[in-house]
Amino acid sequence: MRRLISKRGQIWVETVIYTLIGLAIIGIVLAAAKPKIDAKKDEIIIEQAIESLGNINDKIYEVQRAAGNRRGVQLTVGKGKFIVDMSGDKISWVLESSFEYSEKDVVVSLGSLEVLTRESTPWEVTLEEDYAVDIQFEGQNTGTRELDVAATPYELIIENKGMDSEGNLVVDLSVA
Repeated sequence: MRRLISKRGQIWVETVIYTLIGLAIIGIVLAAAKPKIDAKKDEIIIEQAIESLGNINDKIYEVQRAAGNRRGVQLTVGKGKFIVDMSGDKISWVLESSFEYSEKDVVVSLGSLEVLTRESTPWEVTLEEDYAVDIQFEGQNTGTRELDVAATPYELIIENKGMDSEGNLVVDLSVA
């Protein structure tokens, strides 16, 4: 009877030790893989932001054809800030990323879109589009407007408001 109790105890001790070894190995693998997984997720988010800015750019060029022309686009801000700079007639998206998207402190052009990666912890990636039209947000033509992370997509309305007194085409963005 005494040997039987001793063997049962040994089996339980071995089981606990093997379980701890397995958990330690899983922890080490996750510690090594998590930064790579986060970097890949951030790379995908940046690519989605570039695609969204491209869709907005397409809609802005579509509405330029005639005054009163209006288009809607869904904008999902899952990470970072979507910024409309009315004073500079720019639209930009600033993201914090664990992925270095481009060479640091060098402006890289992707078509008409400019990408700037700054070194910080984590990286700061700025996607910026300049426009030759007067960009307004909900009728305002000065200052900036930020759209932050939201669980539901923004319904962005882009409308051609015609020419201003100086002869510049006015494109107004608003959130429905």
